Amino acid sequence: MSPKLKGILYIFASAAFLSVTFIASKQALKELPSLGFTPVWFAIASTWGIGYYTLQSDKISFAKLKRYLPALVALGLSSSLANLFFFTGIKLGDPTVVAFFSRSETIFSLLFGVILLQEKLTAGQWVGAAIAIAGAGIMTYKGGTIIWTVLGLTVTANFFNAATGYIAKRNVANVPPVVLGIARTVVLTLTLGAISFVTGNLTIPSLRAFLWIVGGSFFGPFLSFVLFYKGLKTMDMGQAAIIRATQPLFVAVYSLLLFGTTISGVQFVGGLTILAGVVLMLSGRANRGVSMSNPMLVYFKRKKN
Repeated sequence: MSPKLKGILYIFASAAFLSVTFIASKQALKELPSLGFTPVWFAIASTWGIGYYTLQSDKISFAKLKRYLPALVALGLSSSLANLFFFTGIKLGDPTVVAFFSRSETIFSLLFGVILLQEKLTAGQWVGAAIAIAGAGIMTYKGGTIIWTVLGLTVTANFFNAATGYIAKRNVANVPPVVLGIARTVVLTLTLGAISFVTGNLTIPSLRAFLWIVGGSFFGPFLSFVLFYKGLKTMDMGQAAIIRATQPLFVAVYSLLLFGTTISGVQFVGGLTILAGVVLMLSGRANRGVSMSNPMLVYFKRKKN
């Protein structure tokens, strides 16, 4: 299996596992305040990560890791802000609405990729990206009054999520993905735990909420991000973000299996649109890519030919 194909599969798996976050967190947040939930959520995710890492034979030395500590702290702080805004949005709004607004992360990630990392996509891949984002919007759109507070919270969260992905992409070649994941959740636990303590929101969850947290934190903040960082080793940040736009498909499947919630015909069309866009994006050749910093290059190249 080629490294590129492995990266694609890692990102798809990451999207599948990340979708568990929408289901599990909403169930736990029925009983807990956002700042009471997040420290426990990420503390258990850290436990999963540390437990997994201790079983690995190939470990990075602290002497080598020390030079990357500022980047790891920045990764965790950026993710802390993202999750603070994200779970507040989940608490206030319907997960489907939050998932719809979360498509902004794909746009931010594309911008980070092409502007800061000089990544390139072909004209066809840009079309595929637009189709995938539109499909995700169709699938997760919920009619009714737009909740502007939830919109603001979610868009802000996704800016910091994209920034977290950018930091990870810059360091994943030198720091193992699982270490990136552990650093992220440990800093999240300390940061959000401190805020929760100061604001008096530290809460002991009920058994029901705790079980949702234990299961959800394994698949969401631990496993999905380790797989995402593995995928970033061989994939461009923008392409990985577009593949992650398939996430609403998995949310719909989990909702059906767990709660018997079925999707509408419009949402089904949205799901097919997502897949069509992702397939089109992956079928392009990146070596003939066009940077977003000069989109008119497509036109001038055609004129020369």
